[in-house]
Amino acid sequence: MAIDPVYIPNAGAGHNAGYKAGLALAALTGQAVHFGGLVDDNPRPRPGLGPGGITMAAAAGAVSGGRFQGGLGKTELLFTPGGLPRPLAGDYQFDVARQQKSAASVANILEILALPLAAAGAESSLMLMGGTHVLGGLISDELAHVLVPNWRGLGMNLSYTEVSPGFFPSAKGEAAASFGPGRQLAALQAEGPFAPRQVGVEVLTSGLPLHLAEQALDGALGRLEVHGITAAGRMRKARGGTGLALLIWAEGQGGDVFRVGFAELGQRGGRPGSVATTAAEALVSFLQSRCGMPSQLAAALLPALAAAAGVSRLTVDRPSHALVAAARAINACLPGCVRLEQRRPDSPVEVRVTGMGLM
Repeated sequence: MAIDPVYIPNAGAGHNAGYKAGLALAALTGQAVHFGGLVDDNPRPRPGLGPGGITMAAAAGAVSGGRFQGGLGKTELLFTPGGLPRPLAGDYQFDVARQQKSAASVANILEILALPLAAAGAESSLMLMGGTHVLGGLISDELAHVLVPNWRGLGMNLSYTEVSPGFFPSAKGEAAASFGPGRQLAALQAEGPFAPRQVGVEVLTSGLPLHLAEQALDGALGRLEVHGITAAGRMRKARGGTGLALLIWAEGQGGDVFRVGFAELGQRGGRPGSVATTAAEALVSFLQSRCGMPSQLAAALLPALAAAAGVSRLTVDRPSHALVAAARAINACLPGCVRLEQRRPDSPVEVRVTGMGLM
């Protein structure tokens, strides 16, 4: 790989989607990267990295022997891997609030470290502390029921466990992941239309009256039933902050993508029924698009597909900021790897990923 850094502008689009993809590939391949246009960890991002963004760079540096030049509030960061033959397996612990109080998402760190730790060739463990159920990243339920199962389906050997939830604003949650040697990552064909064979609703409540979670679960199941979708529901009560989260996931049939998911967080003063309706209608809208994968999920999977062997072909429902930013970052590190094509403004986005066989 080249020693000179590649430049990725506007890496902060889509909640730093290009930043996450670029750090993941830099830690995996040894490519130095110069990021521009970075944003912080707030629900409404503003220019300049927050504590979570700095922790992401520190995490990538820890597993690659690398270093970074940048700091809190800076919109640019230079990341230089350590030139190791492969990422370092080990036992790691990262706290997004170590430098200063933060409710940043721990999912962002897992997205960065999954590829390099899966390629390390030995067992690793990861303890993450921060926001498990906050805006600005996938919630813990999406990791457990959607992203991690999809990664495993591609060939990664990893597991994920939520230890305790962390909601905004304190977000003092904990999660753990473990990694072992896996098989070569496989390409993915998800050109659609996605056809669910199983649908589930997961509701988490912490520090709130139980009837609010019951209303959210019943509302989601009822809304799906209106659209002719039968789902299995599960509700869990936890101790860790105050909040309500709902995820609707669906597992595909045959050659479809393994799982998709649509999550919503309860808002102060909001109604549980609105959380349920929003998530249910998001699934229905995706199914009506007749695409193979939601855009946000495609953005999260792109780095793994770039490292896989073979050509992946997907159709997604829209060119989200996260998808475009992740594709831009990957193409900066691996030129020509990802191609996005939308023939009309209202048509699906065709995604072609030429896997480089990196692991």
